[in-house]
Amino acid sequence: MILWAGFSGHGLQHAPAVGRAVKEMIVDGGFRSIDLSRFSWRRMVEGKPIPDDGPKA
Repeated sequence: MILWAGFSGHGLQHAPAVGRAVKEMIVDGGFRSIDLSRFSWRRMVEGKPIPDDGPKA
């Protein structure tokens, strides 16, 4: 099973990139053009948050 979720209101904007990434994972066995590995669920288990400092004024 493959699940890519959590897009909030930006799903339409992110859908083309996610579609390509899913295709690469299934067909090619890994990311080729867009490396989304930093967003893996494994980062939760490993305790590696992705920092977000928000917009700068």
